[in-house]
Amino acid sequence: RSTRPQRNFSFSRLALGLSIAALLVLNLFSFIQLQQIQSRQARLLDQVENAQVALAMLSSPNVQMFPVNGEKVSGTLLLDNAQNKAVLIAQNMPELASNQTYQIWLIQPDGKRTSAGLFRPESGQSYTTQTISSSQILSDYVGVGITVEPAGGSDQPTGERVFRVDF
Repeated sequence: RSTRPQRNFSFSRLALGLSIAALLVLNLFSFIQLQQIQSRQARLLDQVENAQVALAMLSSPNVQMFPVNGEKVSGTLLLDNAQNKAVLIAQNMPELASNQTYQIWLIQPDGKRTSAGLFRPESGQSYTTQTISSSQILSDYVGVGITVEPAGGSDQPTGERVFRVDF
């Protein structure tokens, strides 16, 4: 009796098992890469949309421009009360820790703050463009402030103020 066919059969099963395992690993690796690419694509699309809004606002005669002057940050806040839109264009936003985010605050005449969103500038970019939106009329507010907050944001400002723009 020969045991050779059994060995070949065992070797074939082992090779098939290793091939399947290798394919699963390659598929998992490809899936992770695809998710990273989709995430990067979404961030780039967001940047393009913000830049397009800023460009469109610059061509409007209704837009007011306010300088942004922080300790390290400079830029411009574009405000169009007629369209109820604002866009922040800021340079040199400080890098944030992974557990932090920037939070935009709309400032009411009585000093109360209303959150207008969170953002994280793209790492390595010299400037950031961020659209500011509100369900209320922007002309009801007297300014915009930016603070550093924990990831996920806060109900009220708790972190370091980066800058404030009064309008």
